[in-house]
Amino acid sequence: MRRILFYLLFLSLLSTACNEGQKDKSKIPVARVLDKYLYKEDIKDIVPENLSAIDSANRVRNYIDMWLKKQAMMKTAEINLIEEQKDVSKELEDYRMTLLISRYIQLFLEQNLDTIITEKQIETYYNSHPEVFKIHQPAVMALYIKILRTAPNIDIIRNNYKSSRERNIQELKVFCEENATRYDNFNNEWIYFKDLILDIPIRVDDQQKFLRLNKFIEVYDSTYYYFVKIDNFRLKNATAPIKFVKGQIQVGILNDRKDRLNRDLENNIYNNMLDNNDIEIIEVQ
Repeated sequence: MRRILFYLLFLSLLSTACNEGQKDKSKIPVARVLDKYLYKEDIKDIVPENLSAIDSANRVRNYIDMWLKKQAMMKTAEINLIEEQKDVSKELEDYRMTLLISRYIQLFLEQNLDTIITEKQIETYYNSHPEVFKIHQPAVMALYIKILRTAPNIDIIRNNYKSSRERNIQELKVFCEENATRYDNFNNEWIYFKDLILDIPIRVDDQQKFLRLNKFIEVYDSTYYYFVKIDNFRLKNATAPIKFVKGQIQVGILNDRKDRLNRDLENNIYNNMLDNNDIEIIEVQ
């Protein structure tokens, strides 16, 4: 600690001699750490046009403070480290190599990646990875009917909504389209059970248990009757319906394609240079 304080004192004394050393007199300085200057030109692009005057001033001040702290740490590190510790040429070369390769791969992918994904490919990927796609809450396929209590012939609903016979289904549909406030089978697709019961005056503390024990729901409030038929359900941690994970599947397919292109690119470049004798392993005797 004493050594660091000594060097800080040394830096302070040195600053008097250095404060004009590297100053660009053609630019307007806004901050300095020893012989390192921050100029007005360096901060002109850090403030968006839509910021207020106060917010703009705060952003500039924060940027300057951060710059001062970093430069102060940098100067102190340069004095406290030995030459060998300050040699970062290998790290810079490794970083440059990684950065260039990454940029080239990105360019290659932009030019060659097939981003078209068919429904068949989604289905195949889904069926090949059933253990990956788990549902995190219960889901159902259901029929939902909401109708005014004053509507005529509500028994038509009671007599038909539980049935799977096509004649009853059609009779129910015709009646509900004329009389119900809402008649919805959600396009025969899966929905989360919690979303279904949001509009229904019913309390369900344990969705898992409720779905195991109830295939039909019939409740009412002061204005409406509510009817629900649960055609199918999946509980938490079951395989998720494909609808719920379609986006995830598309990402997975694209990632697989990227990995395959990366491997092929690397192997092709290596083999081509090997065939052209641009690559060789030199054995050390």
